[in-house]
Amino acid sequence: MADKKLTRDTIAAAALDLLNEQGLEQLSLRKLAARLDVKAPSLYWHVADKNALLALLADSVFAACVAQIPPSPDWRAWLRAFGVALWRAQNDMRDAGRLILTAAQDDSALARMEQAIVAPLTALGLSAADAVPMQASVQALVTGWTCFAQGPNSEYLQAHMAVDTAFVRSLDALLDGYAAVR
Repeated sequence: MADKKLTRDTIAAAALDLLNEQGLEQLSLRKLAARLDVKAPSLYWHVADKNALLALLADSVFAACVAQIPPSPDWRAWLRAFGVALWRAQNDMRDAGRLILTAAQDDSALARMEQAIVAPLTALGLSAADAVPMQASVQALVTGWTCFAQGPNSEYLQAHMAVDTAFVRSLDALLDGYAAVR
């Protein structure tokens, strides 16, 4: 790696490449250090352990999804775009469901993620008290569908339904339901 300059972004990108190539169980700090062409202690300066690496990956994917949401006319359109971005990201990532279910985020990362969701939603007229559970519901729906679509019965599922279409219909139903009870 040129100049051996490590950043959160370069570490996360290399870790995502390794995850997609080898899977969650094979992802290790030792392999990541080798991929980045650095000594392990240099990597440990930025990522203390495997859980910190998993948290960094989850945070990186989340931030990328939020960053790609286009300007939205209302909270429902914003949450739909967020759900679709998460769906695409998780389905492009090997072991996404397992990563999300095992990556323990620290409170500062969770607060940063919450603010990244609450700020645009409150700007679009939704209260913070509604924004937090609504985005959590979208994330739970996406992760559930991802686990379903990537799980051991994925071939059967793919043969019996258009999974992308079923996911989007489920997302729309969730958002329509929230709109109706608001």
